[in-house]
Amino acid sequence: MKKSKKFILRILTIIFAVFLIFGIAHIIYVQCHRAEVVEYLVDKYDFDKKDIVLLDYEGEKFHDDSDLGILFDWYTTSPTWKIRCNKRTFGVAKTKYGFSDDYQLEDIFEWSVDYLKTIDPNVVGIKINCGKLHNIVTKDTIKDFLINDNDSFVIYYKVDSLEQYYIYSKNGFKYTNDNYDKINYQVLKEFEFINKDIENKGVFLTTSNLKFSRNRWDNFANYYYDTKTANDKLYQKGIVL
Repeated sequence: MKKSKKFILRILTIIFAVFLIFGIAHIIYVQCHRAEVVEYLVDKYDFDKKDIVLLDYEGEKFHDDSDLGILFDWYTTSPTWKIRCNKRTFGVAKTKYGFSDDYQLEDIFEWSVDYLKTIDPNVVGIKINCGKLHNIVTKDTIKDFLINDNDSFVIYYKVDSLEQYYIYSKNGFKYTNDNYDKINYQVLKEFEFINKDIENKGVFLTTSNLKFSRNRWDNFANYYYDTKTANDKLYQKGIVL
């Protein structure tokens, strides 16, 4: 009985030692890649070095997605750093074109909504899905960003009531009607100078002042800005359409 306990204890000790060695090795590996990304962020945003916290690092990785239906669907993902600075957690990537990051999502959201409200005050939010940016966006260049750099034009538009924009089927499901199609077209028409060449565009109608936040894609340190609660849950609660 004592021998079996000693054996189990040894196994647990070995497992603990392996995890400890792996953890220490990972910390060393991550910190070895800190210098160049810190230099990039200091040069771009004039950050103080001591405020930049490197949370994690993922080197270049090869992926084979052929099993998803496209033969020889091979690609590599860029080296990516996960950073914490100024109360924001964001990602920095390095490609053959240099460094890029998604630090500015909060600023871009605020400036985008402020600008869009000058055209239509019923705009309450927008989805920011631009990937990582090489250049700094400013309040003065936000129109150029919306036209040239954002990958979608999905906006949240406030109305007095949602009832007139959908119908119920016999099995109880909600479907948008002609009124929704009409307001969707009218709103997008107002911003045609922005969205005419964008495939992913549309209007979410809402009666609420929604909360928006930075959200992370499933892959490592890649972020976008959208409603704090997933759209399908807001739809189920009757908050968006």
